[in-house]
Parts: sequence; C-alpha cells; structure tokens
Amino acid sequence: MGYSPFQIISNLFKPGKREDMSPLLDVPAVFRLYDEMKQEPVPDVYFPEDQALFKEIFFKVKKGNVNNLTRTSCYLDLFKKHPELHWSFLAHMVSRNAGYHMTDIQNELLSQVMSDHEQQSLFEFLERCNAAIFNDAYPQLLLYEKWKLTGRHPFHLLKKFNVSVFMWKIWADYLKTRNHPVLTTALIMNEQHLIQNKILSSPNLNMGIEKWKFFLQDRLEFTSILFPYGKHPPYTLAGLSVSHFEKVDRRIQLGKKLYRVLFHPIVFPTALAFSLNHPHTGSREDYWPHIYSRGKKRKHLFSPELGAVWEDISYDDPSSTDWFRGQLIEVMSPLLTMTVPPHFSMTRKWKARTTILLKLKRD
Repeated sequence: MGYSPFQIISNLFKPGKREDMSPLLDVPAVFRLYDEMKQEPVPDVYFPEDQALFKEIFFKVKKGNVNNLTRTSCYLDLFKKHPELHWSFLAHMVSRNAGYHMTDIQNELLSQVMSDHEQQSLFEFLERCNAAIFNDAYPQLLLYEKWKLTGRHPFHLLKKFNVSVFMWKIWADYLKTRNHPVLTTALIMNEQHLIQNKILSSPNLNMGIEKWKFFLQDRLEFTSILFPYGKHPPYTLAGLSVSHFEKVDRRIQLGKKLYRVLFHPIVFPTALAFSLNHPHTGSREDYWPHIYSRGKKRKHLFSPELGAVWEDISYDDPSSTDWFRGQLIEVMSPLLTMTVPPHFSMTRKWKARTTILLKLKRD
C-alpha cells in the first residue's frame, strides 16, 4: 500500500510516549514553503544603498565574530533590543555553554587524558562550528533589525551573505505571520544543516582526538547544555544532555527541546536576569562559584576564563554549497511540531557529576 507525501511527512515525528507535542505548522503550509524554496530565484540587482548596507553588516559580523565571548555578547545585545527574536537569546545561552566546553578542555580531567595538540584541535573544532553559525545567522538578525528600524525590505541581501534559500523564504513568511516559534525552529534547522554541510561532513575533519574519546564523551553525556535560573546563587540548572552529536536530526530535535526549556515560564525570567547580571567569561564559576573557581583551588574544580587559556584564532570560512539544494520534503519535518521534554532539571545530575569530579581530584 502506497502513502502520499502528506502521510509520509505527517508520520515522521510522532509524539514520544513521555513527550508533550504541540503543532507548529500544518502539512499544507510546510508543502507551500518547500515549493517556494525550490523555485529558481530571480537574479537580484544591488543598488548603491544595498552595497553600503552589505558592507556595514559585513563589518559588524566581522567585529562580533572574534571569539566566543564577543559572539555571546552580540546575541544578547540583539535580544535586548528585539525580544521577539527568541533564537537570539537561545543562541546566547547555547554560546555560553560552548564557552564552558572550550574551557573544560583545560580542566583537571580532560587535560590529563588529552595531549596539548588534541586539546588545541578540539578547541578549534568547537570554535569553527560556533563561528560558522554566527557568520551565517548574525547577518540575518541584523537585516531584520534594519527592516524593523527603517521599514525598508533588505532581505534580498541574504544571497550576498551566502545564506540558504531555506531562510530567504522563512524570513519572507515571518514578516507576514510573526510566527516566532516557526522562525526560531527554522533558524535551529538552518544552523545545524549548515555545520553538517560545511564542517562535519568535510573529509578533512580532524579534531585531533581519537574517535573513541569523542564518542565516549558523547555517548556518556558528559556534555550538557545548561541554563542557570533562579534568584540567587547557587543557581538551579535546567537543560538537556547532548548525545549523538554526529546526527543532524538529533541536534535539531535537541535544539527544539532546548528552545522550549529556555522559554518555559519557570525558567525564562530568571535565566534572562542571570544573563543580564553575569557577563559571560567562559568560566563555570559564573553560575556555581561554590564548586568552580577561575583559579586553581584545592576545594574547587578549576574552570578558567576563556581568555586565560585560549587565544583568538582566525581562519578562512570554508565555502560550501547551499545545504538545502537537493533536499527532499522530509527535511521540513521539524517545522510540524514542538516538543516539551518531560524532565529538564539538571541540578541533581550536575551536582552528582561535580561531586565525583571533586572526589577524583582530592584522591
């Protein structure tokens, strides 16, 4: 018995037994967007004011893409000005975690099992992924800001910034619907397909660390995305663990769940307050000073500031084809639903993890 494309795409992401699923777009809307994305684009003509705006945004992106600290700050600054850009706050919080992961490479545990070369290579891998996302997403957000401030439609410049046609149509749709969850989900999809296409699928990918080390850490969920919230330190932690990092669909589903966790009414207000009151340093002391320390102390886990252990690096952004080209309708499936994880508290799990690490350190 055959199935129509409508049935196929509708059945792709059925609710898990313990997950609360809510609709996002209906199937006809997803098909309409897909058809528009597959149309051949009309060649654009760039007038002098277009070229001037392109240069203005290009230099803002370059200035913001120096390191993890500058990227994280840029995301938050934009969200403060345009709180409807949910993705910008999600990106800020995830970028904070990227900084923690970068400095974790230099902590007492990983520094003992990885060589200096392996540590440097893993840092550069994380840096390349996060810089590539910023280089693609931040121009989109700045073009939106320009549209909002001037009323002039500048989104044809997305092509000059090598942004996927997928996002051209998403932004055009967003300006009509103001559907914030759809825009946020689309940006999550775009960023993950981008790094899959540009970095993770590269035959030259070299993290400098044996695959078993990377996948052991991945499968055991040592890497987690944490959102500190609450009124006073030590902050409560919400979030989820990262696993199967190599699979783009798993990363997209994780991003969607993290979005719902971060904007949960219990989490969002004080998570935002934490971000506003604690400038990002890369040190986990920012949220748990009773456990972590920027300096090496006997009763604390060492978690240095980013600038103390890593220098800024520069590299050419590798060219790549538009990730959306050649994609089947199934790639649109994440736009059908939103998922609320049944459990997202990480406090107890992280407390147990740090207790073990402190014991290992003292032994």
